[in-house]
Amino acid sequence: MQKVLLIGELGDIVRSLNECLEDDFQVQLCSAELDNVQGMVKIVKPDLILACQIGIEEVDGEIFGWIQENCRTTPVIVVTTREGWGQCKGYCEAEQFDKVFRPIGKEDLLDKCYQMLGSRRMLPEGGVEEEFDEIPVRKKILIVDDNPVLLRNTKKILDGEYDVYVATSGETGLKMIFSKQPDLVLLDYEMPEMDGKEMYETMLEDEFAKEIPVIFLTYIDDRSQIYAVLKSTPAGYILKPPDKEKLFEEIRRVLH
Repeated sequence: MQKVLLIGELGDIVRSLNECLEDDFQVQLCSAELDNVQGMVKIVKPDLILACQIGIEEVDGEIFGWIQENCRTTPVIVVTTREGWGQCKGYCEAEQFDKVFRPIGKEDLLDKCYQMLGSRRMLPEGGVEEEFDEIPVRKKILIVDDNPVLLRNTKKILDGEYDVYVATSGETGLKMIFSKQPDLVLLDYEMPEMDGKEMYETMLEDEFAKEIPVIFLTYIDDRSQIYAVLKSTPAGYILKPPDKEKLFEEIRRVLH
């Protein structure tokens, strides 16, 4: 059985990748730290390296550089997003590297692995490939609010269904937009220094950030002020403190 070294931050995505591969390959998990990668490569001597970039805040170019220098004959597949590929591609220009974008189905992932290995996949009895569901990928939500109690409570509500990140200011929220690449932002309208309206307007000026839907969280219940918020065309708004059912209803409406 051929050996695959799966590099990434342990979480739902890496576990899903492992589940997709374990029937066809001998898989060894490895955290995305250079020392660990160096050690595991020497021990495992993998036939294929699968590097999951998703969930890594900053791509460590040293890992890809070391692989390129020391594992020149080992094919490497980078699992990433279209946005995340912008962080990776500068390190992955050698012919041994290829990429797949999430979400990806089990069949497509296995086909890519066998393609990179230059071998053929054995079909199940009867010669018909099995069909599998797409690898489940949890949506990421960024909550930006200067109220730590509301942040904690809202995160607790959403944690079971989404990957949730929090920021206590507009400035920090903007930085996390690019490091975490959320699928949705829950944004407090009234904050000191950079408020929600300013953060949203800054997002609209960026080619990447402007595509991320924003739902405002606000105590404002005056219709004219709510209308002023909605004139900037966010995805929606929720009055604080958010009702659990209303919160999930709005999020699902926007994301799904």
